[in-house]
Amino acid sequence: SALVGCYSFTLPTRVFRPASVSLRMGYLDNLSPQQEDEPKKQTSSSPKKKPSGGVVPSGRGPEPSFLDIMTAGGGASASAASEKENSPPEEETPVPTTLSKPAGWSGIYLKDFLDGNDDSRTDIRNLLTQRSIQSFMFLLGQCRDPHSAKWIQEDFLETGNLLDYHGTGAGFIERFGGTWDAALIAMTQQPKTTIIISAKRRGRGHGGWSKNNPYLEERWMEMPIDIDPPSLATRILSVREHIAREWTSDLDVVRDLDVVLTANNMILNSYFSKAQSDRDRGKASGTQQKSGEAVGAMDVAFDRTAVNLMNDNSRFSPTESSPFRRGNFDLLYNLCTQAAIHRILRTYKGAGEDRSVPFLFLRDFYTERAAEYFDGDLPYGQADDFVDDLLRTSPAILSAPDGKTGLTDPLGAAESIIRMRNQVVNEWKETMERVQEDHIGVQSVVLSKQMQNWDTSSTDSGDDGFQ
Repeated sequence: SALVGCYSFTLPTRVFRPASVSLRMGYLDNLSPQQEDEPKKQTSSSPKKKPSGGVVPSGRGPEPSFLDIMTAGGGASASAASEKENSPPEEETPVPTTLSKPAGWSGIYLKDFLDGNDDSRTDIRNLLTQRSIQSFMFLLGQCRDPHSAKWIQEDFLETGNLLDYHGTGAGFIERFGGTWDAALIAMTQQPKTTIIISAKRRGRGHGGWSKNNPYLEERWMEMPIDIDPPSLATRILSVREHIAREWTSDLDVVRDLDVVLTANNMILNSYFSKAQSDRDRGKASGTQQKSGEAVGAMDVAFDRTAVNLMNDNSRFSPTESSPFRRGNFDLLYNLCTQAAIHRILRTYKGAGEDRSVPFLFLRDFYTERAAEYFDGDLPYGQADDFVDDLLRTSPAILSAPDGKTGLTDPLGAAESIIRMRNQVVNEWKETMERVQEDHIGVQSVVLSKQMQNWDTSSTDSGDDGFQ
């Protein structure tokens, strides 16, 4: 039940909406921040992934959302509702539907990223825009405005359950041209929309009345919900600036990109320490392992320190964290790893025959596992899992098409990725410090659109302006 004015009513079984507005339901399903993520169900068509080495941050549970309850049985017309009133009363059991996962970035980038330095797939600004929109939609739901969030998700972006998507390359970024501001600028150009929500105020089984009384008339109340796209874009920019401040340094406060650097520098020390401990245990037990088997015998190649460091950093943060901060950090870590791999492969390719064997090994190793570790909806900790998989790979003889033959070096490839990640992070820190500057262009577009709307409304009302 909900309370509006002095009336108590149960949320609707009937929704009125304009033809241009779709009111499907379920996009806020499984979104209780007090509960941990439930395990994802494996389908027969997708390969089963190994358990992630990371720790899942606080996720969402199965409680239905405000919008799900309010639009239960959504889409019923007035005539259909009239027929239902004349039919025998039935017990109402709203069953929220669940939208499909949104599409990720297409796999075309796996061929294109080697041809140039303009790599939209691993641009941190695109990830920042994606996570800003997701965080803003969550905040709208918390502020009892799921209708604006639904408009962003289904009517504007035309995607699936974006709030339940944990990945670095949402498909809508690619559809808008692969630039960070394209979706926001397009949002400012959308016209204002009004959605009419119809809620039952009293009737059979509602408002304390008997559900078996056939003479009790249904009473409904209508509530207009205004959707103002330029205003939504402005508020998304504010969330975007907040997340950027969490990612980069501010007044000597340790930020998320600093945590990436710290965790990155601890990987090799942990790897060599665990390998030495494994060999010592083998000697103590009298079972000397063959060369190349010590690493494979370990449960994990190195300790996962990034998640623990991030938990400590966010727990003692002097400012309030954004809704998905730990999820944002996991995706930031994942995208940093992917960006490092892309840069290394472009460097190897430019070196020609001298690096042909390392290039072929890392290219094949990466492209064969990109769908598992980097694309689509991901478990937590996939960045560490990829490096772990690489470190546990045994060296092998590889022949290049140019006739050159050599021994692959998985440890050397992992070391290159770790070093390159440090370079990527340092560049990203400078990029995040310019976010507020970058927003000036979008804000000018928003201001122009708002002034245009004001002029139009003044003309329609016959107002000559200021006197």
